[in-house]
Amino acid sequence: MTEKHCPYCEFDEYDVIHQNDFGAILPEAHPLSKGHSVIIPLRHVSSFFDVTDKERKSLISLIELARNELHLRHQPDGFHIAFNDGEVFGESAEHLHIHIIPRYQGQELKLDKRWGIVQD
Repeated sequence: MTEKHCPYCEFDEYDVIHQNDFGAILPEAHPLSKGHSVIIPLRHVSSFFDVTDKERKSLISLIELARNELHLRHQPDGFHIAFNDGEVFGESAEHLHIHIIPRYQGQELKLDKRWGIVQD
């Protein structure tokens, strides 16, 4: 059986916004708003419920760092923070990734098929 390509395991070091011993903040390849980023564990794991306690604390710390960095860079009015876990909407996430999506006054958040939303 051949291994699938995992973009979260094979990210470009130049894209890293911040990294610690257990995780990293990366820009989202298909952003829904200016500054949309993802927080990933460095270990290939597909479920939030399979990460270790150290990894979980690391990911929460990185969410806070991402929020602070995004406030400095883009001054959003708020954030949408979410992830899918398990078989969701006919697709399964191969590598856990937590989205932090900056929200801006007057700008609708247009979720896409990654969130089970199909728009006409």
